[in-house]
Amino acid sequence: MRTASFLALLMLSSITLSGFTIASPPTQGSTVTISDSVSWNGGDLDGEIIIANGGELHWSGDVFVNEGSSIIIQEGGLLHLHEAALEGEGAASTLLIYDGTQITIDEDLSDSSATMTIHFSISVPESAGLNLYINDVNESGITGDSEQFTVDLTQALSIDVEHDYALPFGITHIEFFHSNAELLTITAEELSQQGGNVIWNDESFNIENYGELRAEQSEITGANLTCGGTCTVDDSMLYGSSPIHVMNGSHIDILDSTILGSRTDEDVILHDQATIEYTNSTGTGGYTDAWIRLLSKREIIVNAPVATITATGIGYGDTTINAVINGEFDDMSTWLTDIGTSEHKRIVEWVDGNGVYHQESGTIKVTVDTNWGNFVADVPAAQTATSTIDIVYPKLSIDKVEPEAVTADTGRTHGVMVTLSNTGTVAVDPNVRCYTGDTEADTTANTGNWAVEPGQTKDVPISWYHYTDEAVQLTCKFLYPDSLEAVSDLIAGDEGTTSAEVSFTTAEVVEELPIILYAAIIVIVVVFAGFVAVRAGKEVSKEYVTEAPQVENEETEEGEESEEQEEWLDADGNPVVANE
Repeated sequence: MRTASFLALLMLSSITLSGFTIASPPTQGSTVTISDSVSWNGGDLDGEIIIANGGELHWSGDVFVNEGSSIIIQEGGLLHLHEAALEGEGAASTLLIYDGTQITIDEDLSDSSATMTIHFSISVPESAGLNLYINDVNESGITGDSEQFTVDLTQALSIDVEHDYALPFGITHIEFFHSNAELLTITAEELSQQGGNVIWNDESFNIENYGELRAEQSEITGANLTCGGTCTVDDSMLYGSSPIHVMNGSHIDILDSTILGSRTDEDVILHDQATIEYTNSTGTGGYTDAWIRLLSKREIIVNAPVATITATGIGYGDTTINAVINGEFDDMSTWLTDIGTSEHKRIVEWVDGNGVYHQESGTIKVTVDTNWGNFVADVPAAQTATSTIDIVYPKLSIDKVEPEAVTADTGRTHGVMVTLSNTGTVAVDPNVRCYTGDTEADTTANTGNWAVEPGQTKDVPISWYHYTDEAVQLTCKFLYPDSLEAVSDLIAGDEGTTSAEVSFTTAEVVEELPIILYAAIIVIVVVFAGFVAVRAGKEVSKEYVTEAPQVENEETEEGEESEEQEEWLDADGNPVVANE
């Protein structure tokens, strides 16, 4: 009986001690894992809290968090802060001051001659031209890490800033040493001001949520917040705990809350496709945006190995970008470029410090320049880390290759009609080549007019020469430039179109034909010459008969004795006289 009672007491003590180990935050750098439902009220956190799947931590009250501590909410875990105040150790803020910043201090102290020391975030150089008007009294040429003034605290104190320094700097805190020897310190976030910007220089501790985080009517100071699950900030205040990083695919609600003192120019950063509901809330303001959408990259993938890109109106700065894709023809994974070379080029949505929503309205034009023409895609810029832009190519086909006859003379021209169509939406002036087998044929295809408009079908006549007696077919296909060869399947088939078979033959040559021809010519010449000679002889005889003089036997007058004469004509009709 005593043994059983002892064992029961031991078990009860173990349960009690086990419960006690997670009844408060870890100390001295230890780690506590919560796997069931636990409620805490206040305490100090020095170490690491892991809220595992199925675990719940409900926390309220004032919590002091040592620098370097962390709270990790795993998937399926819950951190519920209700009326809690988590304050990180050494969470130091700075009030950035600009030309025109106004600070008001009213501590209602009865000291007309207190010492005020203003501490700066840098050692102010003389070139900053810093002047402070304290209750309208000009204190000019202020330099160094701090500056002291004698002031009257019985009335409200105003400080007006004037400077022309290009780099940001500010006030970390203001100290007052008054007559009762008490030191009053006012931190940057406690200062009442207009025209300045409170920032926290560094985070003090981490909260990483991959499950669920709910902050209701709570304050978180000096935290580095990462939202990788579902986050809700409702009727709460965050000081120096931003920017809140909302990871891709996660969601955050900022409802009726205040975020002050971001460490960057944004209170909330939505990464890629994270989502937000930002309702009736106040941000740091000034130059700090309430929230932005920041893409991890701006990768553009195209259906071309070589292309030029012109992007306009890109990102926070409305930037124009010119880029080139020069990928490997046989490696489609290289057909891309990243135009998000700076953070400003990757910001596609934002709500500024005045609560005004903005969105990028960029466009991207991708051009493939070839000797077939230019092929273009002109689209709105996608607000995603990776986007695909498809170039619009023509849709071509060679419908028919028709020789004028199925027989042809070897070595002589043979007509062929090639029919091609463009069923796409862009005009093109392609190159066509024709082949017999694997060898390019001797055709006039390289000089043909192949230009086709969208929806057009046309016939192009070409001449074909073949120099061997055989039956062959002619195959015509498109000859692509290098930049289109890799995407030829998007334009037309590679096999081309083949004609019917054409038989090329050489006509039979008779060897005796030239001899017979020459003999016939000679005979004709001889006959013609004989005919001319005979005809010439007949003409001579006719002239002799017609023109020869008669012989007279009469005697001449008065005893003169006449002599008998005979006259002849030669072939030219000239008289020839002969005396007997």
